[in-house]
Amino acid sequence: MGSDCGERAYVDHLLAEHRRLDQLIRCTLATLPAWEDAESSAWLPAMTAGLRAIHDELTHHFREEEAGGCLEEAVARHPALSSEVADTQAEHASLLDDLEALIRQAERFTRPTPHAAHALGQELRAIVQALHQHEARENQVMQRGFSLSLENDDRT
Repeated sequence: MGSDCGERAYVDHLLAEHRRLDQLIRCTLATLPAWEDAESSAWLPAMTAGLRAIHDELTHHFREEEAGGCLEEAVARHPALSSEVADTQAEHASLLDDLEALIRQAERFTRPTPHAAHALGQELRAIVQALHQHEARENQVMQRGFSLSLENDDRT
């Protein structure tokens, strides 16, 4: 069926964006220092740059979704998904706000303590967990909207 390619293109686009975000997240998490190295501020510029890159990518991703991207196409095919998509899109501002607060926190450090570095990492991991839950809900909408399975999607 000809529409299968078009449907898969929507899904592949969304999954590719999720993979790009995951790569940025992995690189940013990798900048976190080991406990014994946390008092050195050498890791801060890379951490802050990584957080900004994640924020920029996420902002682009959310704008694209809100402007009528993949999720809207899923709703067009299955209107019953509209409330789930609205709920998912309502999470965008909160996720971005949390990330912006973390960026401001990282920018305030001059000589972080090991405890502060650890706390920053924990906060980033909490945001990442919320983002992954958000992405899982998007994937569920896509699966139902396009009648496709995403079970083999590996974000490695």
